[in-house]
Amino acid sequence: MIHDDIQNNKLQILGKLAASLAHEIRNPLSAIKLHLEFIKMSDMQDEVQESVEACLQATDRIQDLIESTLDFSRSSLNDSSFQSLNDVALLAYDIMNPKAKVLNVRLEKELQENIPNIQFNKNKILQVILNLVTNAFDAVSKHGTVKIKTYDEKIDDKEYLTLEIEDNGHGISEDDKHKIFNDFYTNKSHGTGLGLSVCKMILNDYNADMNFETEPGKGTKFFVRFNPK
Repeated sequence: MIHDDIQNNKLQILGKLAASLAHEIRNPLSAIKLHLEFIKMSDMQDEVQESVEACLQATDRIQDLIESTLDFSRSSLNDSSFQSLNDVALLAYDIMNPKAKVLNVRLEKELQENIPNIQFNKNKILQVILNLVTNAFDAVSKHGTVKIKTYDEKIDDKEYLTLEIEDNGHGISEDDKHKIFNDFYTNKSHGTGLGLSVCKMILNDYNADMNFETEPGKGTKFFVRFNPK
């Protein structure tokens, strides 16, 4: 319990530092973009024009990431309200489906009707779902399948509202099973290792639990379980 509190405090401090850094980056980035727009209006060779356009696209991408970071850091439990998990799952599906098509991955949804509304922050739970779906995309090969599911279930006489992200990818190795929720752990060359540990921190705010089942070579299921009572 003490270890969990320490880890949560570290992540909260890291979140504040990330928000502060995003603020500091936003102003000089705006200046860079302004100058690039000015250069774009002048006469240039086609190769230079293409380079400037690529730089502008890169600055737009960085600005999107900064705004997402700031929006996320401003979210809090005070922003929570009773709403439908299905609505957020459907929004995540709509956001990720174009990427699935580019990757030649089938993204499916199986959302149980008439599930109870629960209290949460929409942006934070959306972040969790997008992170899990992104990880699932990384785990499957072309023509693989990722499913977003919602349903209610009873475990040990307790009622839960469950979000499940299922994939038929390569699964999680025995060595990685005990590491994937650790801060900064990643087996991706481009990853930060913050994804799943941040997801767990978010879910702790709503007394929700996350665990998984996996079979190497056959796939993985991640379960996020909310207690609606």
